[in-house]
Amino acid sequence: MEEYPEELRTPPVTLISVVGCPDLHSTLSKHLHSEQPPINTLALPDFSKISLFSAKPDSPSPPPPPPPPSGILKRDWLLKHRTRIPSVVAALFSHDHLSGDPAQWLQVCSHIDQLKAILRPRNIKLLLVVVVDSDNVDDLSEDRMLALRKRAELDSKYVVLFNQNDSSALHRLGSAFAELANLYYRDEGRRIKLRLEKKTFNSSSIIELNIRYCFKVIVLCQEFRRDWAEALRFYDDAYHTLRQMIGTSKRLPAIQRLVEIKTVAEQLHFKISTLLLHGGKVAEAVTWFRQHNASYRRLIGAPEAIFLHWEWLSRQFLVFAELLDKSSAAIKNVSSLVLATADKALTEWESRPAYYYQLAAHYLKEKRSSFELALSMSETANEIDNSAESVVPSTYVGQFARLLEQGDAFALQSLTDEEYIRFAIAEGKRWPENIMLLVNLIMQNLFLRVSQICTDKRGGSLCCGRSWDYLQECARKHGVMKDFLEYSLEMAALPVSTGTDTQSFRFKDCGPAGPASLAQREVIHKEVLGLVSGESGLASVKNSTNLKITGDNPLHLEIDPVSPLRLVLLASVAFHEQMIKPNASTLITLSLLSQLPLTVEIEQLEVQFNQSDCNFTIMNAQRPPLAATAEDKEGRRVETSPSLTLSTNKWLRLTYDIKSDQSGKLECTSVIAKMGPHFTICCRAESPASMDDLPLWKFEDLVETSPMKDPALAFTGQKATQVEEPDPQVDLNLGASGPAFVGESFIVPVNVISMGHAVYSGELKINLVDVRGGGLFSPRETEPSSMDSHHVELLGISGPEGEDETQLGIQQLPRFTLTSERYSAGFQPSVAASTIFVFPSKPHFKVADVEDKRMESLVAE
Repeated sequence: MEEYPEELRTPPVTLISVVGCPDLHSTLSKHLHSEQPPINTLALPDFSKISLFSAKPDSPSPPPPPPPPSGILKRDWLLKHRTRIPSVVAALFSHDHLSGDPAQWLQVCSHIDQLKAILRPRNIKLLLVVVVDSDNVDDLSEDRMLALRKRAELDSKYVVLFNQNDSSALHRLGSAFAELANLYYRDEGRRIKLRLEKKTFNSSSIIELNIRYCFKVIVLCQEFRRDWAEALRFYDDAYHTLRQMIGTSKRLPAIQRLVEIKTVAEQLHFKISTLLLHGGKVAEAVTWFRQHNASYRRLIGAPEAIFLHWEWLSRQFLVFAELLDKSSAAIKNVSSLVLATADKALTEWESRPAYYYQLAAHYLKEKRSSFELALSMSETANEIDNSAESVVPSTYVGQFARLLEQGDAFALQSLTDEEYIRFAIAEGKRWPENIMLLVNLIMQNLFLRVSQICTDKRGGSLCCGRSWDYLQECARKHGVMKDFLEYSLEMAALPVSTGTDTQSFRFKDCGPAGPASLAQREVIHKEVLGLVSGESGLASVKNSTNLKITGDNPLHLEIDPVSPLRLVLLASVAFHEQMIKPNASTLITLSLLSQLPLTVEIEQLEVQFNQSDCNFTIMNAQRPPLAATAEDKEGRRVETSPSLTLSTNKWLRLTYDIKSDQSGKLECTSVIAKMGPHFTICCRAESPASMDDLPLWKFEDLVETSPMKDPALAFTGQKATQVEEPDPQVDLNLGASGPAFVGESFIVPVNVISMGHAVYSGELKINLVDVRGGGLFSPRETEPSSMDSHHVELLGISGPEGEDETQLGIQQLPRFTLTSERYSAGFQPSVAASTIFVFPSKPHFKVADVEDKRMESLVAE
C-alpha cells in the first residue's frame, strides 16, 4: 500500500493561498493547519507570483472539437488540486496601503484587477484581508472599505479586517477560508456533474470521460467536503462503467489496454474499500473485495504477460490485508460478520488479514514461476535492460511511454506491446533480489494475525502451512540456510489438518513439499536433522552451491514469545520460592516442550540469568560431551541429566538448586539448546503463570499437560525471584551523657561495632526529632536568631579498646562524614536508646531563708 501515491492513500486536504504581508504567512499557515479539518497553505512572496494560477489562454476563434481522450485518469490530477491549484486566494493588505498616499491605493487596485483576471477563469474564490492593529483600527474610513469591496466585486463578509492583537481574529479568518473553500469545491463539482448528466462529450470517448468525470465529482464535490456516502455512490458508478471497457476499447494495444484498466480498477477499489472500512462496514468491504476478485481474477491477458496478472492479483490481496489490519472496526465487528449473500455466506476467516496475506503469498509464487518462464523465452538480458532505460510513466494512470530528447525539449512516444513486455521483464528482474524481504514481511504479519485471532484450527494451520511451504521452497532455491531451516521447522511443528473445510481455499494444487500429512512433516523433520548434524547440505539453485552448517558457518536461531518457532521449542521456567536469602539455595524447574513429529535429542542446555554468575550448563549423559567453552574453563557450573530427549507434546522437566550472593531481582532470561555441533536455538524463558497457548495447537484433540507437576507452581510460578538484602554488618549505638542546655555544646557518644568485616569508612547522619508529639519543630518558627549557633562537630575518635586516634593505624581509622538537621527543642536521635532534654538555660538559685539556707531550683521561662 505504501507504493500508492500519498494523495491516493490519504483524504484530500483543502488548499488555500495567501499573498501579501509575508510576515504573517507563518502564523496563518500554522493556525489553518491545526484546524479540523486541516487546511494547507500555499504562501506566495509577492503578487507577481499570482500568474502561477493562470489558466490556458482562450483562443479568439471557436475551439475545434476536442480529440478523443488518450487515457482514463490523469496521473497528477489529484496532486495538482492538493498542492498547486488553491480553492481560495487571500490577498493581504496592510492599513497603510489603504490609508496612505494615492500611489499606494492605485497599487492596491492594480493587484485586485490582476487577481480577478487570473482567478475567475478557474473559479478560484477571492478573500481580501486588511491587516490592522489596535492603534489604527478606527482610522480606516468606511468609504475606502466600500471602494475596496466594489473594486473586488465581493460580498462584504469576504472583505475581512484582521486585527493582529485580537486573539479571535485567526478563528474568524479560518471560518471565512473554510466557507469559501466549501463553495469552490461545491461549484466545481456541480459544473462537472452537469457535464456528466448531459453527456456533453463525443460518443467515441463516452466511457473514458464518464469515468474521469465521476472521479472528479467524487474528489471535488464529495471528498473535499467530507460527503462520504455520495462519494461511495459515484465510485461504484465509475467502477462498473470501467468494467464495460474490457473488450470494447481499442485505443491502446491489447496488453497495455488491460494494464491500464486494471490499474484504474485497483485505485477505485482501494478508495471504495477504504471508505467502507472507515465507516465500520466490514461485511460490506469483504463482500466488495470478493466481487472485485471475481471480476478480474480470470482476466489473465496474453500468455507472455501472465506474470503481470499474478503480480496485480497478489497486490490486491496484500493491500486489502493491510487495510483490514489497520481498521479498528474490523476487530470490533468480527463477531457480527457472518451473513448470507446471494453467492455464499461470508465466513469469519474472510475478515482476518491473515487470510489475505497468505493468498498474497500464494499469488506471488505464481508470479515468480510465470516470470521465470517469460524471462527464459525473451531475448537477451542486455537488450531488455537497454530498451527499458528510457521508459517512464506516462501522463495517464496505468500507461507508460518512451522519453525522447528533441533538442532542448522532451517528448513521449507510445510503446508497442512487445516493447512494454521487455520493459516489464526488466523491472521484474529485480524481484529475485527482493523476494525474501517481501515474503518475510508477509509471513510476519500472517503469523501475528493467526496467533492473535486464530479460531478455526483447520483454516489457521492450512493457511500457515501452505504459505511456509512456498517460502521454504523459495529459501531452498536461493540458498538461504537460516530461512530454510526456520520455515522447515515451522512446517514440521504444525498440526495436520483434515476435513472438507480446507477446500474453501481453492488452491489449484498443494505446495512444493506435497500434501499436508504426518508423513510429510516427518520427512521435513528428517531433512532438518540431516542439516543440523552436518551430514547433508542445502543445494542452492541460484548460486549452484551446497551449503552446510560447519564451524566456519554455524547457525543460531532466536525464539521470542511471538515467534512461530515457539511451536518448535517452548521453555517454561519457575522458581519454587518468590523471595530468598543471599547465598541460600532454592529450587528452579525448567520445562521444555516441542511439537515436532519426531523425537528431539538435545546435546546440551545452557540456562542463562540476568546475574551471569548463576548461569549453568546441563549436559546429556547419553551423548558424548562437546568441546569445553571458555566459560567452562573458567569454572562455570555444569550439571548432567540422564536424558535430554523431547517427545511430541510431552514436557521434559528438570529441577536444580540455585543460589545467588547478589541482592535484587534474579531472573532466568533464556535457555539455549544445542542440537548439533554447530547449531543452537535460543529460547526466551517464559513464566508458567503468564505463558500463552500455542495458537495453532490449542484446538487439537490433545491431552492438556502442565509445565509443572505442582498445580500451585503451575498457576503462580514465575521465572524471576527476589534476593533479599544481606543482614547489616555494623551495629550502631547512640548514647546520651545527660541533659543539654540551649547555647552550650553537649556530647552524644556514637559506638560503631563491626559485626563482620572491618569498617574503614562510612557516613553518619544525625536527625534531630521533636519528641513532644508535634512533629518536627523548626527553629525558624520560634528562635530564628539561634540558627547559626547549632552545628554538629566530630570531637574525637577512639578505638575498640579506648585507644585514641594516634594509637591506630591510618588504614584502620573510621572516617565519618557528619550531617545534621538542627532544632532547638528536645530531640531524640533516630537510632538512640534514650532522650536528651534541652533546657532553655541553666538553673538559677536564690536564698529564701538565710538561717536554714534552703535552696530552691527555679526554671526560668
